[in-house]
Amino acid sequence: MSSARPETRSRWCIVVADSAGPEWPVSEDINAQTAPVQYCGLGEPTTMLQKALHRAVRISHPARVMVTAAEAHRLHWQRALWFTRAEHRFVSESPGWSLLTTAAAVLSIAARTPTAMITILPARCYVADEWTLTLALHRALSERRFLSVGILTLGIVGLGVDEDYLVLRAPDDRPTVAVAYTAQRPMEWVARDIVRRGAVVATGIYIASASTLASLFYKYWPILTHKILRHLRQSQVPGVENRLAPAVAQDALRAASRPFWDRSPWLTLRALRVAHCGWSSLSSTQAIERIATPQPQLPNMTCTEPLNMTI
Repeated sequence: MSSARPETRSRWCIVVADSAGPEWPVSEDINAQTAPVQYCGLGEPTTMLQKALHRAVRISHPARVMVTAAEAHRLHWQRALWFTRAEHRFVSESPGWSLLTTAAAVLSIAARTPTAMITILPARCYVADEWTLTLALHRALSERRFLSVGILTLGIVGLGVDEDYLVLRAPDDRPTVAVAYTAQRPMEWVARDIVRRGAVVATGIYIASASTLASLFYKYWPILTHKILRHLRQSQVPGVENRLAPAVAQDALRAASRPFWDRSPWLTLRALRVAHCGWSSLSSTQAIERIATPQPQLPNMTCTEPLNMTI
């Protein structure tokens, strides 16, 4: 990794808004249409996507925020992305191809600024205590000892509903903890047991240099990576969205060693433990209902101030 001081690196954020997941009514109207839950407010005027965008601009400049989205859901995301440059939107014509669009966004950053730090933020999530998560993100991005681990992820302390969990190795003398494996939505009694032994909720938030992420795409998906780069070179135009046509998705299926929706190609080496902040990955109807139904919970400290429009 570059020896440049972390604060001098350019920070980029990729907000992943096209991940597959449960749908929910977009409003409280009994006849309201449903949409992927990241485009819903769950009883609040601000959608999960808009909150993720606020999260992104707290740790990066608005001009360095990229978003992945699906054409099929344009009605739900286009207004929220008014401040993002068109060329910073990576749009798939097929819903559920978030790893393909994320790979394209990562590779586009790596091609121009390989030393840039990239934070990948899921839009499909809920956070009750934004302050706690924001502090953890700033800490991870600001301290050299965190940036030297290769790929860093954030794990939330506590139990959740229908969550994946990072099972951690024994602590060492470093501020982060090595990840042994990911337990994917274990049964509740299993989740309680592994959390008691130190497991944390997997957030899907990843932080790494552009070159580190790109090198893993080259390693695990070499043919596909070259196809994406060639596609970007041929199609990238200032002021125009990056569109990933069905043919690219079909090539991805043939080129990848396993389905894109299985898991990302990178291995999470280290995790930063984050205090309980009311996190939910909104992975099931049960998890969404727990958020959407009024109940005692942590104060919602979501930032609602207008975005900085200086781009």
